[in-house]
Amino acid sequence: MRNKMWMVGLGWLLSLLYLLSTAASGGQSSRVELDRLTGEAEELWAQGKAEQALKTLEQAVTQAWELGERGREWRLRDRMARIYLEQEQYKPALEYFQQGLRVALDLGDRSAQAVELVAIGEMFTVLKEQQHAITTYEALLALEQERQDPMGQWRAYYSLGFAHKANENAAQAIPYMERALEFARTLQDQSLELAALQELQADVAGLRDYGKVAQYSEAIVKLARETGNKPLAAAALGTLGYAHEQLGNFRRAAVPYQEMLQASRELKDPGGEWQALDDLGRVTLKQGQLAQAVSYFQQALTAAQRAGHKDGQVLALEHAGDAYRRTKEYGQAVRHFQQALKTARAELLLEYERVLLSSIGSVYEEMGNVKGAVTHYQQALTLARKLGDKEAEQELRDKVARVSKQTGVRAAPARRR
Repeated sequence: MRNKMWMVGLGWLLSLLYLLSTAASGGQSSRVELDRLTGEAEELWAQGKAEQALKTLEQAVTQAWELGERGREWRLRDRMARIYLEQEQYKPALEYFQQGLRVALDLGDRSAQAVELVAIGEMFTVLKEQQHAITTYEALLALEQERQDPMGQWRAYYSLGFAHKANENAAQAIPYMERALEFARTLQDQSLELAALQELQADVAGLRDYGKVAQYSEAIVKLARETGNKPLAAAALGTLGYAHEQLGNFRRAAVPYQEMLQASRELKDPGGEWQALDDLGRVTLKQGQLAQAVSYFQQALTAAQRAGHKDGQVLALEHAGDAYRRTKEYGQAVRHFQQALKTARAELLLEYERVLLSSIGSVYEEMGNVKGAVTHYQQALTLARKLGDKEAEQELRDKVARVSKQTGVRAAPARRR
């Protein structure tokens, strides 16, 4: 009797062991299948077969969910989102990032949550849903503050500042960027510091706070030089000069413009050289040094021609013409304006064409050439209408009326082009 019971017990135990081994074997084979699907998807993606890769990853997601492999599921959903992102399919990318966030929340994985919140905020920004981006980054900031992660907090503050600026609220962006700058300095990461400084420079420039523009530009120049970023240093010097120029400090503005010129020549950058020479000509002209200003503008023209910069050529000629007009060398002024006008028309630069026609009209008006003044003002007026520039249109109407009234000439209506 005891032997029989022992045999029954042994049979039950063997059956249980068989069932457990079968389940383990099934689970193991399922994990092998999951690995196979994941690897196959990556191979398909590498071959440029995005649609097939995504379908295979979807199968892998299902497999991971059935196995209770939530960590794998999160990684797979995130991978699908990033493939959609690389395909510039932003809405499905957003959807999968949001799915990834839900899995990360279920897991209680705050690091994964941060990854998904960053990506979701970026998707809302690309889709121009700025308020949603701001809300997402606020959640990211709260999470990173809870984690006490300085790098994460830099990213959250920087992203919030960027999102507020994209929402056309530079004033609200600035405090977040200032906090990002503080964290970058705490981290002693010069690349992050430069990123925050550049955003702050742009934000205060948008608010026309040129004192702050100068302050941030000086910091960028210093840091760019320390890190060997010569192109960035040259660009920041130009912005620094412009800030001083807007503050009326023309002599002080010339110093960074000169440094920008030297840096651009060292970099063999004719575009930067043109800009620096044109800037120098402008501030020199404002100081009343007309001959020197014309010299800078002529050098700027040469640099713009080397760079193939048509806009630069037009501006250099226009600025030289304006300098000649101030010295009442009207023949030279008209010649430079007309040369600029020819280039503007060839390149279909309609706004420049309008400005130049108006400038030629002004020269003729100063010369007492009524017919020439009215003709060019009328042509400029026609262009202003075409461009839909109501302010310029009214200004030109006033000029035509003024010249016509002074001479008793009745102005012809501007023709529509």
